[in-house]
Amino acid sequence: MKLRWPGTGLGIVLGCLGFVASPRCEAQNNLVPNPGFELLDTCPYTIGFQDGDRPLYWRSWLNSGDYFHACAGELNSLDTLVDVPLNGWTYQYPWEGDAYIGTYAYDGGSDEYREYVGVELIEPLQVGCNYLLRFRLNPAYGGNYWLINGGGACNNMGMLFTMYSNEWTGTSGAPFPYRNFAHLRSADPVVDTLAWTLVEGEFIADSAYRFLVLGNFYPDSLTNGFANGNSWTDITYYLIDGVEVVPITSGCNGVGIEDPVVEEPILHWVRSGISAHWPHGPFSVRIVDAIGRLVAEERTSIGGTIEMASPTARGLYSVQVQIKERSFVQKFVLP
Repeated sequence: MKLRWPGTGLGIVLGCLGFVASPRCEAQNNLVPNPGFELLDTCPYTIGFQDGDRPLYWRSWLNSGDYFHACAGELNSLDTLVDVPLNGWTYQYPWEGDAYIGTYAYDGGSDEYREYVGVELIEPLQVGCNYLLRFRLNPAYGGNYWLINGGGACNNMGMLFTMYSNEWTGTSGAPFPYRNFAHLRSADPVVDTLAWTLVEGEFIADSAYRFLVLGNFYPDSLTNGFANGNSWTDITYYLIDGVEVVPITSGCNGVGIEDPVVEEPILHWVRSGISAHWPHGPFSVRIVDAIGRLVAEERTSIGGTIEMASPTARGLYSVQVQIKERSFVQKFVLP
């Protein structure tokens, strides 16, 4: 990561919110190893993306992103800045599991700084085959060191396939110039700091690509970036989770994908309270305010229905239903 030290009525949206995951969709035959960054050799101990401090299989391709995991915390009485949910950059729960990565995407036009991370696919893509591309994206905001009062947002965060590695160690590795192209990108700036926004599309392979890279592959002149909070220190930094490259064409890379299987709890909110129903086993319900503070929490070990009183103060809230590794969320505004 770039070391930028700090200076001086009813509305409901269903989605993949902040510390939450989207509704469960099962996809078969993902070609991305360690797609949720859960596998690791050692718990991350500081900022950066170096040996012993990064998820298995993933490497820096230009400069140094960051690896965040719930196992991190303090080390020798100092904050490692890479804990989950609160870390140096943001307050955010993973889309699923305990981990995510982050990259510096745009800097307001000062020096065109970028960070890229890449991985070798489990198998090369097959020419002429169609693939479903997906990743989840969240703009950092409200960290305990950087972006305390605001961050930035930009478009063009994306996925790029290449034939050769560009692993970067800080002292070696070739430059990675702007491609002005991505096989999948966020055409509009992703601004929701609570939500994990799904970026997805399809792609027909024109080469037997072996590597996948994540980041903003466009210069500042072709990127739309702006402040996304109360203040902006010229940093736009994005969290990434749930990376997928899944063959759609039957017979490509083994099998195609099945139709999504959606499993959702029944979640209702009215002015007087919240009701969540899930009959299949243990689950919990949390109400959190707009800046991530826990307002109320209930859980059951047998399944059924949980009912909770609505908050009394005005403002934006989110209701999270947690079922094993997955979360389902509604946002609502209490006028």
